[in-house]
Amino acid sequence: MNMKKRKLSALLALVLALLLALSGCSGGTGGSSSASSKADAPESSKAEAPVSSKAEEPASSAEESEPEAQGTATGGTLRMGAYVLDTQMSNKSPFATSGTFTDMLDILYEPLFTFNEKKGELEPALATEYSWNDGFTELTFTINPDVKWHDGTAFSAEDVACTMQILKDVPTFDQYALWDKLSDVKADGDKVVFTCSQPFTALPRYLTKVKIVPKHIWENEDAENFINETPVGTGPFAWDKYTVGTSVELTAFKDYWNGAPKVDKMLIVLYNTSPNTTLGLLNGEIDCTTGTIAMSSIPEFTSKEFAQMDIYAGLGNFSVLINHENELLSDVAVRKAMAMAINQPELISRGEYNGVLPTSIGWLPDLFGDYVSEEAKNSLAFDLEAAQKVLEDAGYTKGDDGIYQKDGKRLSFTYHNASGAPAQQMEAGMIQQWLLNLGVEIIPKLATWPELTSLAQTGKYDLLQMGINFPPDPYAALNSCFNSSMTAPAGESTPGLNYFRYRSDEMDGLLEQASAETDEEKLKDLYYQMQDLLAKDYVFLPMYNSSGHIPYYDGAAVTGWTDYEASVKSNRNLINVRPVG
Repeated sequence: MNMKKRKLSALLALVLALLLALSGCSGGTGGSSSASSKADAPESSKAEAPVSSKAEEPASSAEESEPEAQGTATGGTLRMGAYVLDTQMSNKSPFATSGTFTDMLDILYEPLFTFNEKKGELEPALATEYSWNDGFTELTFTINPDVKWHDGTAFSAEDVACTMQILKDVPTFDQYALWDKLSDVKADGDKVVFTCSQPFTALPRYLTKVKIVPKHIWENEDAENFINETPVGTGPFAWDKYTVGTSVELTAFKDYWNGAPKVDKMLIVLYNTSPNTTLGLLNGEIDCTTGTIAMSSIPEFTSKEFAQMDIYAGLGNFSVLINHENELLSDVAVRKAMAMAINQPELISRGEYNGVLPTSIGWLPDLFGDYVSEEAKNSLAFDLEAAQKVLEDAGYTKGDDGIYQKDGKRLSFTYHNASGAPAQQMEAGMIQQWLLNLGVEIIPKLATWPELTSLAQTGKYDLLQMGINFPPDPYAALNSCFNSSMTAPAGESTPGLNYFRYRSDEMDGLLEQASAETDEEKLKDLYYQMQDLLAKDYVFLPMYNSSGHIPYYDGAAVTGWTDYEASVKSNRNLINVRPVG
């Protein structure tokens, strides 16, 4: 079976699964007809690094986003709800690795290419095309000549070079350690050239995570400490004002390179909890959310007129992070037993109303298609009795209090999870009970989302429940989360996403081989080996893939959400949203 057929099969299978999941949690009231998947497996690193990228790119003109649905009215305000704390509005730097309002920054700033979550493809944005040299060591982008900054300044290759220089100068901003493989980034007229120290075929997909900033503003600032009070980007909406604790107002950018938005303004209504965000949605105060909805409220929401759900597989996993620097948790037997004690199907059905997909113990989600190791994916099953035997075979004995211990040390751990998020708290309660049934004591701790990220980055936790998002490439997903170079000793911030403090010479060696490999079959074998190693090491406790499930009203006040095949909150669709009429 060729790659295109394999990709189509994966896409159709996952779309069906997601639609069934949604009907299961909404009582059959239905989701959006646009509910589809980004399961379209990314092509191999070699295929993803063509000599010319034009073949995989859709047209980048404004025509592609012209409305196809009913209604041609313009004007008015698009109201989007978001669960955001005041602290997340204190820093608007697109480089900050935690504690920011990322959904807003995605509207204001853009990368060279974007990753279409529905198609599983790269699409042009601030660049129109890219090409590799024969050795995959030099990547050249052609700058989009139609782009302007919100202050009217013309966009240029110099802005890209400046952005990359900031990542080099401030290593904590270089979250994926791109400069470990880059040797130079240089502007050359309407081109920007990335020179790599070795073949780096995953680079175009990594760069979808790098938001470009204006040189004429940032070159005059101390980037590391610049909080970017008044953001200037290239996105479809420009910064207007922030009303503390209430809302963010954005204004339609009439000179947007892909066509001016059809509404005049976007009002992002801020809520301080997930339930309040959901209540605002149910009461019709907002037209959509950034993705927040209490899963238990999906049946009520989808029963309403005009209510729709945009569902697709995600580039991220929810899991219980395990701190491998904890002496007891460094024992693979303890990690294995805990993983076996969690009933993942029940967690998904009760906690998420079957609206998400399982996370593999091998980490890579199904959207990566043929690169997913079925052996790793199917290696873990709920079995409490067998889990207890694992501990006992490793020399642990159960005390009078029902908690296992060894050498006088009880299996007792703190467990951090999100405050203000009832579904997360319920799921944490389920997991904590399963671990207690195993014979592991849990000390619950609540923290805000920004606090959870800080705890994860600095390693100040035992067990921590949160999601991790990664770039749209299998190598990037594995390297950023499990390479030893992407972690740090507890107390220090990690340079990457290896919050687990996982260190493995074998994994590092496999990643090093994969980083320069261009042969598809060899890459696939390397990815299988990495996933199987993660499955053997029980690096984390799997929960579920952080699928996109975005609620919105189509036809009540606004329409046009699905004129383009992409997420409804993508910039390509936000410019098409318009008043009904």
